[in-house]
Amino acid sequence: MLPQLLPAVPPHLITALGALSLLGLAGWPALDTAGLRPLGPAGLRAGILTALVVGLVIAATTPIPYGTYERVVTLILLTHLAAVAARRWWVAGHRLGTRPVRMVAAGSLLALGAGAAGVVATVLVPVSVSTTNYQAHLSFSPNPSDLGQIVVPTVLGDLRATFTGAALGVTVTPQIRATITEALGSPSSSLETLQPSPAEIDAAIRAAVTGLLLRFVVGATVAVLLVVLVRGLTLRRPPGFRTALVALASLIAATAGLGLAVDATYRGSTPREFTATGLLGAVQRNRDLFDDVAARSNQAAPYLRNLVAVSNALRERYEPQPAPETRVLRILLVSDIHAANQYPLMRSLIEEEGVDVVIDSGDLVNFGTLAEGDFAGVFRGIADLGVPYVFVKGNHDATSPTDEAMLRRLDGIPNVVLVQPNSQSYAELTLAGVRIAGFNDPRWYGDDGIGSAEKQKPARAAWLAAFAGRPVPDVVVSHEPWAVQGIPGAGVLVNGHMHSAFREGNRIQVGTFTGGGPFSHFIVAAGGQELIGQPAAFDILDFGADCRVSALTRYRFSGVIEGRPSFTDVTLVNGRSVDSRPVDADRRCAADTAPNVVTIPAAAKTDAASG
Repeated sequence: MLPQLLPAVPPHLITALGALSLLGLAGWPALDTAGLRPLGPAGLRAGILTALVVGLVIAATTPIPYGTYERVVTLILLTHLAAVAARRWWVAGHRLGTRPVRMVAAGSLLALGAGAAGVVATVLVPVSVSTTNYQAHLSFSPNPSDLGQIVVPTVLGDLRATFTGAALGVTVTPQIRATITEALGSPSSSLETLQPSPAEIDAAIRAAVTGLLLRFVVGATVAVLLVVLVRGLTLRRPPGFRTALVALASLIAATAGLGLAVDATYRGSTPREFTATGLLGAVQRNRDLFDDVAARSNQAAPYLRNLVAVSNALRERYEPQPAPETRVLRILLVSDIHAANQYPLMRSLIEEEGVDVVIDSGDLVNFGTLAEGDFAGVFRGIADLGVPYVFVKGNHDATSPTDEAMLRRLDGIPNVVLVQPNSQSYAELTLAGVRIAGFNDPRWYGDDGIGSAEKQKPARAAWLAAFAGRPVPDVVVSHEPWAVQGIPGAGVLVNGHMHSAFREGNRIQVGTFTGGGPFSHFIVAAGGQELIGQPAAFDILDFGADCRVSALTRYRFSGVIEGRPSFTDVTLVNGRSVDSRPVDADRRCAADTAPNVVTIPAAAKTDAASG
């Protein structure tokens, strides 16, 4: 809440509070006569001070924007000094006008405070609404520059609807709904198909007004009651009729003023101006965005292929590699495709590097829908690779805990091997004698993301129970790091999910092959001049005749989607530092060993739970 509220506090307000405080303190010695006491009883002051100290200590340990914490402390100190000075002035017998004038002034100040508290209430408990392509949480904006505006910051850019009027602005914190992929995939895709229509905005405003006003009234009422309570404790007497009248009038004024302004600004009206920035504007200029991904991937393939060849030559010159005949299996590790059809590049790497099998550790799409995968061309791209494609479901590859549509669609592609095709069974693929297995991510698109590590435990326990009594596979793959972390006996543990290449012992965390896909790949550069992307990565894993890892080669690259391919670096890791299992003298792997897939039924739930 603080990062949203405090940057909107204008510097001149802090300056005014400081000036009032200093003026009050300057006259304090003359007013500090017998009988004057500071603001409130000692117990109340001590309680308030303790609460503030605790709150400031907590805030100091919270990652908030630079300068926010300092503003909070300064604002609290200056407000306290101003209040103490005002109280001293009042107790000394100085009055500002007649009693009715003082009541009006107190009511006005209380109305402003109640309004501020009402806005804070909407920030703390926002209202939820939805449109065709977005679902969002709404709150009143404390920023004066947002007056008469609905501001919608999204990962694709900002939407800003400007109305005629001076009501409080509305801040909308949205999530993109899966239906946006259908809009992007249609031949008539444009900015107009993505942005909410005026009718949708009007309907959403009508649905949100009631909730926002209710939260505003509750927050304002609580603030007024607290002020009345503190005043009663300070004066050590219950509030009188005049106090109750001022409190009620200030609450009515704050609520009525807001209601009239909102009604005049938003109700039944349409925006006089609607703007979009960031990637939303880029989509308008690049309607064939997803087609461009495949085309640019194809164009970048020769460039990156040459760089891979150069890096191979340098490695062979300065760090001799095992002879090719000692390698029995070469695996390409990829992850987090996120609906970016860079399969032309992948196919080129497979051909040039002699890859035997691809292992994809999940998040093939963004929103868990088949429509996204179809129009992005990822299913067609997988089918064209020419080698087995081992896949585990990621948290973006389903729309609910029981959704298996993506698995069924992939199961229909001849070269795809699902290591967990459904909730009733697993599969173990053997290639060149190397055993590969794994399990799906139980999470889905729309999952709250809280406690991800804990949510992996049942899936992990179920897999361990199903494979109990069997030799541990040489490669165990799942989507999230917590799923495979620490599984004993495996040669290599593979995961994705984090969009960054990392290794911890025998656990290989694969970076995103596509930079996170078109939706999460782009970042607006400084000044909003152009869109830049996050790094992409892939790994090549070699197995030797002893069925152990002989080498791990890690590549990082960037700029494919932008049309400016750039090779970042390559890292070679000795296989023995990855796969430290002792040599099994009774086991040999060979490239000419026939591939085999074994179906393993899931264990009973009671057994799985005990794992």
